[in-house]
Amino acid sequence: MRSTRVNRKGLRPASTNQTTSPREPKGLGAKISGSDRHTQGPSEMLLILMYHRAVDCRLGNSVPVLRAHFAHLRERCNVVLPGEPLLGQRLNVCLSFDDAYADFHGLVFPLLEELSLHALLAVPTAFVIEKTGRGLEERLSVSPDGDAAMQGGVFKEKAPFCTWEELREIASSGLVRIASHGHSHADLTRADVNVEFEASHSKALLERRLGVPVSTFVYPFGRVNRRSHAAVKREFAYAMRIGSALNTDWRPVRQPLCRVVADAVPDIVRLLSRASLARFEAKWAANRIRAAFGKWEPW
Repeated sequence: MRSTRVNRKGLRPASTNQTTSPREPKGLGAKISGSDRHTQGPSEMLLILMYHRAVDCRLGNSVPVLRAHFAHLRERCNVVLPGEPLLGQRLNVCLSFDDAYADFHGLVFPLLEELSLHALLAVPTAFVIEKTGRGLEERLSVSPDGDAAMQGGVFKEKAPFCTWEELREIASSGLVRIASHGHSHADLTRADVNVEFEASHSKALLERRLGVPVSTFVYPFGRVNRRSHAAVKREFAYAMRIGSALNTDWRPVRQPLCRVVADAVPDIVRLLSRASLARFEAKWAANRIRAAFGKWEPW
């Protein structure tokens, strides 16, 4: 197992500002303290990018493309994790990866180590096995599109997701913050889904198996409604959907944090252009108005 100490080469890029987890309240409804207390100005923009796979497919990017993304973000942006201070002089970016596929440990994690970048990894706990002897190529042979890896016993047979052993290595690195992606990756807007169990059980399991606090929940499929958000905010300080919008702080009013899809994006510069950011900011304003009226669907 390779060493994963953050500063093993003495590197600390200007675009990352914190290697330890900030003290965080238990839930979104808790009293805000520290850097979250003040009102962020319009120049303090937070863009949360949503990734899945390190494969050239609809839900991913090839390793060379990801490397280009990360190198550009490291040079031009302030890369942060949930709760960390936002800067007004640079675009603040949070890298989030959904589903914890095996290629995160085998391909993405080494890139983060190389560039000393931070990322958030959302784990659906029902599909994590203790360890595997299968090679990465075999584990990635499961179709990268859709949720084929979550069907039947595929996750036990092929180990397409990170194992508990790998997650412990990742979580102890200081580079990756672990988030919950629910237990069974269920759509929490469905009436037949036990939202309380999906939120509380996944959090407890991750914290017990990995020995780290878990303060962020990432909604499966990016779907959320009033009922599911009420349950999630009792357990987590931060919650994320999709929404295709900017954020101006870590605690948006009456709605989860919004993310922007970065899968199948060959040109990160275009995604971060002035025109794109203006569009994401307009969607943030529209989403905030909709949330004020109890509307939970992204605009």
